[in-house]
Amino acid sequence: MRLKLVLISSLIAAVVGAGAASGIIISIFSSLKPITRPGVLVVSTYLLPFTAILLASSFVYRHTARRRKLQAILTATLSILLTILIFIIASIVTARRAPIQPEPIPTMNSASAGSADILSSGTLMTA
Repeated sequence: MRLKLVLISSLIAAVVGAGAASGIIISIFSSLKPITRPGVLVVSTYLLPFTAILLASSFVYRHTARRRKLQAILTATLSILLTILIFIIASIVTARRAPIQPEPIPTMNSASAGSADILSSGTLMTA
């Protein structure tokens, strides 16, 4: 088996596929609103790692003489694991460190609050 070829191809496929997808997601989709409405661009970012893994597996299959299927499957499996690892690392690195503070709820001004309290008490003072 050509273990070096399998390892190098898997690493290159994972870095190219997951790196390109992470770069597109981080640069184009700065907020998560477009991801909640899937479109062609969102689907294409998920196809990048799949295409890179497929190309790496076919490359290993074509450039080995023996045990072609085993090496291609090993390349695909290792590439998938490395791609998931790169996605996890990218999500940890780009995560927000401090929680987002909620905006304070605006309160009513004192004049309208006072009249609401008088009306809600049910007693009216007559002069």
